[in-house]
Amino acid sequence: MNDNEEEPRERLKAAVWYIVGEICESQRADLNVVITPQLVASLAEVVFAQAESLGKDLETFSKHAKRSTVNVDDVKLAARRNASLHDLVTQEAERLTQRSRDAREARKRKK
Repeated sequence: MNDNEEEPRERLKAAVWYIVGEICESQRADLNVVITPQLVASLAEVVFAQAESLGKDLETFSKHAKRSTVNVDDVKLAARRNASLHDLVTQEAERLTQRSRDAREARKRKK
């Protein structure tokens, strides 16, 4: 990667690290555990690596379908090996689809 590509990646990595730290801190008291900076760093690295892997998979799925944009079918395909995640993604997609339909119908009624 060149410097132009590396800067946004590092900024994104820092944002992931920050959010992971915030989540760890919010759960620390509830779980009654000690959260070390090393734990946060390791967890942030794992989360970032998973996000990169997911992003590459989604791009591959959309390209295979001869599309330039990732859509909900790509996300469902990526979640196929985790039944509960697949169910959550499917439910959310249905909820968003219904919300979009409702908004469209509301605009039609206004006219």
